[in-house]
Amino acid sequence: MRCPYAILTACSQSHAFEERRFTVPNSEEEAMKIGRSVARWKPSSDNAIFDCKVLSRNHAVLWHEEGCFLLKDTKSSNGTFVNNDRLSKSAEESSPRQIYSGDILQFGVEISENANKVTHGCILAMIRLYDSNGEEACPPDNMEISGYLRAHDNDSVMFPLVDSHQLFQLQHYMREAMYRERALEQKLAMLENILSSTEQAAESSCQALISEDQLLSRIEMLEGQLALYSKNALSEKVKEQMNDLLVDKNKFESLAKESLRRAQEERCEALQRLADVERSLLNAEEESSVLRQRVADLENELTVAVDANSSLREHISQLKKQLRAMEIKYGDLEEKNFSLSVLCEKSRVKDKTDLKISDSQFLNPSQGENGYAKLYLCDEKSQAMLELRLTPYRSNCDFAALLLCALPLFSVMFIVYSLGTMVISSVLSKIKRE
Repeated sequence: MRCPYAILTACSQSHAFEERRFTVPNSEEEAMKIGRSVARWKPSSDNAIFDCKVLSRNHAVLWHEEGCFLLKDTKSSNGTFVNNDRLSKSAEESSPRQIYSGDILQFGVEISENANKVTHGCILAMIRLYDSNGEEACPPDNMEISGYLRAHDNDSVMFPLVDSHQLFQLQHYMREAMYRERALEQKLAMLENILSSTEQAAESSCQALISEDQLLSRIEMLEGQLALYSKNALSEKVKEQMNDLLVDKNKFESLAKESLRRAQEERCEALQRLADVERSLLNAEEESSVLRQRVADLENELTVAVDANSSLREHISQLKKQLRAMEIKYGDLEEKNFSLSVLCEKSRVKDKTDLKISDSQFLNPSQGENGYAKLYLCDEKSQAMLELRLTPYRSNCDFAALLLCALPLFSVMFIVYSLGTMVISSVLSKIKRE
């Protein structure tokens, strides 16, 4: 069965120590001891013993109990701090304090010796805690926000408050991030210096090898001349010829080696150019794939736009046919209206004439009640004829109102058609440019 364990990582302002990873016991009686190194207890990567003068021998203890990690100060001289909160006073034992993964632990305080002008640092570390299942002991969610603050008394907007422990943790996290960033920048600068010095050393070693090769060739030529001159049996003419041959041989060897060196350099340059061309080819292929995808998308958009344009054209042609039929019908109705207006005018003149005759009969007292009956019948007849004559005119007015209502629809359809044409032209121009 796995045991709970903890990892202590030194902060930038801490006394230097290596990262510690140690198991945490499950009872206070077998708690992990945190303290200063002595003869029996030496610092190691799997314990919490530090070679630091500001720590007490038995400074604090750490254990795991009922799913919680507990830390207790055991009467240390310089104190134990959790997120800048001291657990107890000097030489007093504290009550167990529950800690969580990510807390900043400080053991002791920084002490300066005025006599020797030496400063002894304390242990300042961030702890990571894991239970027996390997899950990190993170703080609960309700500890993230300790309260809310109003900007004004009558303001309904609430701003979350951050307590001092969380602010201390955040400050240390930012400080550690800046410290690591500076360390990475220093390492990067150091690597760049090492790389430049390595390039210079490689170039100088190459030149040294070339010079050494030339010197060896020169020594070999001089040894040949010395061996030639040491033979007294040969004549002077033969010696001169042999010397010239040795000199020519040395020249040819030097030229051959120089040619090989230049060929090697040209080969290296060609390989470098080939690598650059391959990278350029890969970049060009990636750009080409992106452009192909873009062209495919534009083609799909063009297809959709063409389909929409064709449907709009068909709809507009149908509307034009309906408009033409309505115009023809409207012309016929105009002719009927004109003829009806002429008939209405004639009928009105005739009615006036009949009305005069009826009045004259009504004024004749000899007719009596028959005159009143005739006048009533005449009025009823004129009203019926008037209703009959005005019926086509009213239907004509209804058609004109319908036509006026349809005119905005036709204008909207014309605008949609023009917009579709513009979209298609813009897509085609974009495809041509790409």
